[in-house]
Amino acid sequence: MGLSLREILKSEYFKDFKVLAGHGGLDKQVQGLAVLDAPDGFKWAQGKEFMITSGYVFYQNPGLLESFLNSEEFKVVSGVGIKLERYLKKIPDQHILEAFNEHNIPLIHIPLVFSWMDLITHFNVLIMNKNIRQFNIGNINPHSFSDLSYQVQKINKILSQIEREMGFPAMLYDFISEKAYYSSSAFRETADYFKTEDFWHPSFSHIKEILCDSLQMIRYKVYDAKCEKPYSWITMPITVGDKVEAYFVLIEARGVIDYADQFSLRTGFLLLQSVYEQILVAQSIGDMGFERFITETIAGKLRNHEVMAKRAGDLGLDNNAAFYLLLMKQINKEVHLSDHKEALKNAAQNSVNQLSARMAVVDDNSCVFLIQMNDRALGGKDLKVIKAAMEALERRLQSKIKNVSLMFGISNIGDMVYGIERNYARCERAIGIGRILFPAENYYVYSELGPFAWMDIKEDELDVMLKDLRRLLKEDEKKELVKTLKAYLDCQMNYSLTARQLFVHINTVRKRIDDIRDLLDLNLEDSMDRLKLEVLLKLF
Repeated sequence: MGLSLREILKSEYFKDFKVLAGHGGLDKQVQGLAVLDAPDGFKWAQGKEFMITSGYVFYQNPGLLESFLNSEEFKVVSGVGIKLERYLKKIPDQHILEAFNEHNIPLIHIPLVFSWMDLITHFNVLIMNKNIRQFNIGNINPHSFSDLSYQVQKINKILSQIEREMGFPAMLYDFISEKAYYSSSAFRETADYFKTEDFWHPSFSHIKEILCDSLQMIRYKVYDAKCEKPYSWITMPITVGDKVEAYFVLIEARGVIDYADQFSLRTGFLLLQSVYEQILVAQSIGDMGFERFITETIAGKLRNHEVMAKRAGDLGLDNNAAFYLLLMKQINKEVHLSDHKEALKNAAQNSVNQLSARMAVVDDNSCVFLIQMNDRALGGKDLKVIKAAMEALERRLQSKIKNVSLMFGISNIGDMVYGIERNYARCERAIGIGRILFPAENYYVYSELGPFAWMDIKEDELDVMLKDLRRLLKEDEKKELVKTLKAYLDCQMNYSLTARQLFVHINTVRKRIDDIRDLLDLNLEDSMDRLKLEVLLKLF
């Protein structure tokens, strides 16, 4: 969509242009300027042109103006501008003016002093200014670099404005989130039989036309017997550095973009490009600042609450909000997460984008996620969503990094930013003790450790503590003694209940317990010895 003649004539440059007839057509859209300088030039009018002429062609060809007014081409132009002082010298006869009035096509007197170059330049400036005003989406908030919703709002606003301005549906496919954004449902309705990647790598026979080499703007055409016209679309890559971050696609299935549309298309593209550059720069700056904040906090270098609040506020963290902390560790010594930072970053963005989460890499094989609680009353629901997000993250990393082996520990005790150091210690404890208690799992929740969370159990000392239980195994290859001891303690040292639980005779239980007493240097009647056994059995 271009400018109306009314908008053009209101501008400072065009203020001395005079409308002689056809006032009813001043709201017609002008998609471009055409200079009429040949007797048959009007025959190439496509429609919506503002046709300008010095009048010489009509002066040299008497009757040509009437022929033009009686042609079909005249009916589709948006307006006609003539320099009357140059050759025609006077206002056209009344019947000429009536023809312009009848078809509501403005006839405009162009003052002699205006050159065609200046006129075309100022027309282009008006179009660009209008596009820029209509694409006014505001600035990227640098404190919102981790909140993709702000980026999405910008993208959606640009896409919807493109369709509103041009009448063509548009899409942006983001490789980071692996998600497509649409100007409206019209895009999918118009291209429902295309795969998304067909728009930049068509999997079928097509024609490729380069519209702008510097912007890599390409028009693809597909000839299909089902369509009256070739089906076409325009694709442009959004590139930051040397990496394609997204593809911008405009479908021309309903027609072909015109001169004014190209301004809107390029303006929209440049705004999308700017959004990605600003977001990625802000993310880079923000990631470094956030990682420094986290590493200093967990190292105990940042404990002053006033300083922490100021630093957190500068990073866009809500000082009044409660947060979970989650620690992810990579335990395969042959792999270093620090060698795969880009894959880690992309996988995290794709997996945790539904969470209010920030990630910080704290060493070669560890990173933490600070996750804002949505509602204290919905903590259980939050934890399920977090676990699902981490499972998705693990799958993505396993598909990108060979032999990666991950463990997760979460401190599910919501706390403000001042509690980060303590919650990090809880995450480490969750992984350290969780690996012992639940060796078949790799996701550990601090509160699920129970009293074991308070114990400082060293893996290298565990064998020493378990030597008595291992002695039972040597004496009993079928593990019946260990099984009986556990049941006996669970049943409060009641022979009858133990026998019932194990489906054996009570005398069998008595015999086994006697054997255990002989093998173990422990007094089962002593409460401390029993507690020691119960803990060791759990660890065992």
